[in-house]
Amino acid sequence: MKTNITTLTDSYKLTHHSQYPRGTEAVYSYFESRKGARFDTTTFFGLQYWLKEYLEGVVVSEAKIQFAKDLAAKHFGNPTIFNEAGWRYILEKWGGRLPVRIKAVPEGTEVPVSNVMMTIENTDPNCFWLTNHLETILVQVWSPCTVATLSKNVKRMIGGYLEQTAENAAGLPFMLHDFGFRGVSSIESAGIAGAAHLVNFMGTDTVRAIEVAMQYYGADVCAYSVPATEHSVMTSYGPEGEEKIVKQLLDRYPAGILSVVGDSYNIFRFADEVVGTKFHDQILERDGVFVVRPDSGDPVGVVTRLLEILGKRFGKTKNAKGYNVLNPKVRILWGDGLEPPTIKAILHACKMYGWSAENLVFGMGGGLLQKVNRDTQRFAFKCSAQKRNGEWIDIFKDPIDGSKKSKRGRLALERIEGAHGTGLRTVPEAQAKNDLLEVIFENGEVVREYTFNEVRENAAS
Repeated sequence: MKTNITTLTDSYKLTHHSQYPRGTEAVYSYFESRKGARFDTTTFFGLQYWLKEYLEGVVVSEAKIQFAKDLAAKHFGNPTIFNEAGWRYILEKWGGRLPVRIKAVPEGTEVPVSNVMMTIENTDPNCFWLTNHLETILVQVWSPCTVATLSKNVKRMIGGYLEQTAENAAGLPFMLHDFGFRGVSSIESAGIAGAAHLVNFMGTDTVRAIEVAMQYYGADVCAYSVPATEHSVMTSYGPEGEEKIVKQLLDRYPAGILSVVGDSYNIFRFADEVVGTKFHDQILERDGVFVVRPDSGDPVGVVTRLLEILGKRFGKTKNAKGYNVLNPKVRILWGDGLEPPTIKAILHACKMYGWSAENLVFGMGGGLLQKVNRDTQRFAFKCSAQKRNGEWIDIFKDPIDGSKKSKRGRLALERIEGAHGTGLRTVPEAQAKNDLLEVIFENGEVVREYTFNEVRENAAS
């Protein structure tokens, strides 16, 4: 039993079937990123993974019902708590498939905060309790949404500096690399969060992210990496043997991009005396790029000093915008402890010192895939309508903390044209002329799938 949908929820939700008012036939809830989020817009991504992995097909069985019944009896100290009749009804009436309808904005779409991105409602009046039972698993889409949003904002930041300091942005899709596999809480997190980064970029060392895009979004191999060293390689011969390792690397990789960590001992000596002097000619003769990777110290100070050293040793030119560009045979990658403010500080300092952003590549690990949570974009899943005795009733909350006020009624998302261009806004479903929310899942079946290419196209538009 890999997972059990009957228990794949918060404990207290196992008691809710008996708490709704009598006559309840339907519960309708929505998912949004609330005001006060870190970023003003949210890139919606990852729902298809959760649907295919946990909700699609036959997910209820007699064995799962019995297991949940026994667990709940001990968990609550009450043998009557568990909704055995409700789950057995789904097993017998629906063959173990979930009678719910989920609508969502196309994956990859960028949605302004405080707008609906997903809705869910039961399709069988006997299963009104099922809608919010599924909240726990569905809300976990917050993780890939947040990573896709973070990644997109870093892409915009780097793109802005390229626009100011470079002649073109051809290298942008490869300028933020994912090093986060080891820094996340699970293999599943690495896969779905890593895939979220690939919505915006094409560089990763998180192989599981590529596999998720392939398995759940029909992608081919959709991201790339290069031969690169780590400290276990660079320290193999000790401090006096660092040059021997570099020689082996250059002989082994005479072409292509080669990324070499250089601060096992002294990054500035490495760049100046080893890379820039001892192997100067061999690097220039390579059919490719030698990337120097510092891995410690103050990022701004280290990067700007390395630019000067490599510029002195390998030469530099001024581009059409007046900024210095290293010899194309060498570049710098910083991938230690980065978060967006640090990337911005590096880019800003390089600009101030007259260097183009095109000299750099960045890598993020835990700062990209792990140092986020549901509150980063203030995600919420709230009930906004219930059907009782044949009549739909608006449901909402309006607490003292106004930022947590919820929407009411059945909802739609429309595209609007205004003085400042195209935008999105939430409207009552009955008033929608062109609802962007599409039926994605109905009665146990994924009825609308997105390819990874479609997701990327939506994110780029």
